[in-house]
Amino acid sequence: MHEITHLLEPTHNARFVALMDSHMPQWHHHRQTLNRLPVRHEDWEY
Repeated sequence: MHEITHLLEPTHNARFVALMDSHMPQWHHHRQTLNRLPVRHEDWEY
């Protein structure tokens, strides 16, 4: 949804946030979850 929204609004401005809120109300939660994940394979704990 993030990248699709960029087709309508190229920046992360108030309009972008409003579009995300209207089409994916839980996006803040999903963003927080994704941001807590390790970025590189080497960062994963097994």
